[in-house]
Amino acid sequence: MERTMTRWIDDFLTCCWRILFLYVIWMGCRVGFYWANAELIGATSWAEVPDLLRGALIFDSASIFYLNLPFLFFSLLPLRARARKGYQTFLLWLFVGVNTLGITVNLADIFYYPYKLGRIASDDFNLLKGGNFWALLIEFLKGYWYGFALLIAIGGALWLGFKKIGYRPTVIANGVAYALSQTGLLALGGFLAIFLIRGGNLSPATYPINVSDAGLYASPAKTGLVLSNPFSVIRTSGDRPFAPEYYAEAELEAIFTPVHAPADSSHRRIAGRPNVVLIVLESFAAAHIRALSDQFADDAPSYTPFLDSLIDQGYIFRNAYHNGIRSIDALPSLWASIPTFKRQFLSLPQSLAPYHALPQCLGEMGYSTAFLHGAVKESMSFQAFGRMVGIGRFWSREDYEAERGHNDFDGKWGIWDDKFFPYAAEQINTLPEPFFATLFSISSHHPFELPAGFDDGRYPEGTMPIHRMIAYSDDALRRMFAQMAEFDWYDNTLFVLTADHGSGADSEKYRKVPYNFAVPLLFYTPGGQLPAATDDRPAGHIDLMPTLLGLLGYDKPYFAFGSDLLADTPDSLPRRTINYTLGAFNTVADSLVYLFNERDFTEVYDYRADPEHLRNLSADFPADNADMRWTKAFIQQYYRHIKGRNFTTD
Repeated sequence: MERTMTRWIDDFLTCCWRILFLYVIWMGCRVGFYWANAELIGATSWAEVPDLLRGALIFDSASIFYLNLPFLFFSLLPLRARARKGYQTFLLWLFVGVNTLGITVNLADIFYYPYKLGRIASDDFNLLKGGNFWALLIEFLKGYWYGFALLIAIGGALWLGFKKIGYRPTVIANGVAYALSQTGLLALGGFLAIFLIRGGNLSPATYPINVSDAGLYASPAKTGLVLSNPFSVIRTSGDRPFAPEYYAEAELEAIFTPVHAPADSSHRRIAGRPNVVLIVLESFAAAHIRALSDQFADDAPSYTPFLDSLIDQGYIFRNAYHNGIRSIDALPSLWASIPTFKRQFLSLPQSLAPYHALPQCLGEMGYSTAFLHGAVKESMSFQAFGRMVGIGRFWSREDYEAERGHNDFDGKWGIWDDKFFPYAAEQINTLPEPFFATLFSISSHHPFELPAGFDDGRYPEGTMPIHRMIAYSDDALRRMFAQMAEFDWYDNTLFVLTADHGSGADSEKYRKVPYNFAVPLLFYTPGGQLPAATDDRPAGHIDLMPTLLGLLGYDKPYFAFGSDLLADTPDSLPRRTINYTLGAFNTVADSLVYLFNERDFTEVYDYRADPEHLRNLSADFPADNADMRWTKAFIQQYYRHIKGRNFTTD
């Protein structure tokens, strides 16, 4: 009797070959896309090809595994029934059906891209609503019959490819061995799917990749070559279209416009071309900073003694707020003066657009630009966005570890602050002057564990787990400033310190709008170019770009949703800023905060006198005062420019 050979991995290998076949189909779609739209996309040099191919494989992997998770699951489900003809027929129909649907969306951009100049996203399917689906389908069939013919051919290729990849069933006689081995292979398949959906990175510091991450591999004009449509649709799904029309064009522009035309004599100036170092401190909410919070007990220790000392010496905006929610929202606000509301700006397909942001403006003035962050380069889409807005040099965890080894990784997010800060200072010291450098800290974050050797009681425990970590990062900041003070450029540098977002609070005041968004915003010049002062008017992250451009004397028109905090023109008053949380836009005016649900101002509070929101004043205000009109105009302009991918003055 012939002995049956054990074959325990055959089903897994068959599944792998079928998935690999999809990469060939997807890459063929991309070649067709470029061939049809080459004139719009522009010529591609051989030097660009490696990055474009790498990006294409990363985004195709995400598309393929997003679409084929059910196929992967049923192909590897540890059941002996997998070998039956009916089960394999089910897999065939699943494979062909799901991937034909995905490729339909992918092929559509061969024809749709010229109208949008961007990859199809979930909001484009709104064109098919309102009962016009069949009419549009007929028009598409008439106008692009050859596209449908190509789709039928690809569907046939999927069918034929599935059949031609020979199937040999897994053969393991022992039932327990079969169950254990096949369950392990199912887990391996799931791990690989997650790994590739996340862009080939499992670091907790990275999200599953966003559409904006295409900027890591291509210039804005060529991100369409990197992205694939199923990925773009899936990652932008769930958006409810929001395009309010509160005002007619002329009235809208009169109330609020993001286009700035700087005046020559109305701005405070810093003479010459000082260097600028922007330091974004992870989770350093104002609630945790003794110099900014009125909630500390008299005998409570400060968690930020060094930052407190800088606040005493600098120009501090005591009523400042972030204009997003998470770390990923901070740099669009700070670099490009673009806030985040309902959806992370960098997750929107419209974020792949031309910019004329702060780094680019400073580049025109002769500044070199850099970004330093102790996480991997894919973290939070920071580097991808930095490339789009003109950052010229990047240092990340990979660069640090290539030079100094792997012992300083915190095991979760990146390089410990006390290690990365001195490294960052050394790299900044290599930049040609004048320079604009942004340093983003990392350690004051969950799980709130100190590095080895620092858990010796030197930092106060505080009332929240984050307080000890903030004290640690503040100490690392102190030592970095002492190091930078030895450099020749230190006295000719403007330091801007802020936090990316809030991080909870131990008092009711800082749990309520707007104080739950409160962060430091400090301008500090060791050489005394900007005198110490306190400004208590509302300010936001989106105001940084206009304020810096005003201080440095940038005299060309620019696009920014914020305003110059140091301008002296009548138009600069009153100050306002805006953010979004819990289903409402929140406008912070001089003493009032307005909560707006897109239709009505449901709540109004005197946040200075009533920080705990004990009395809703909405009934005391007219339905259309100046703050309310500004709020509506701001929102309308924001979504108008999002829809048009227009973040320049053109």
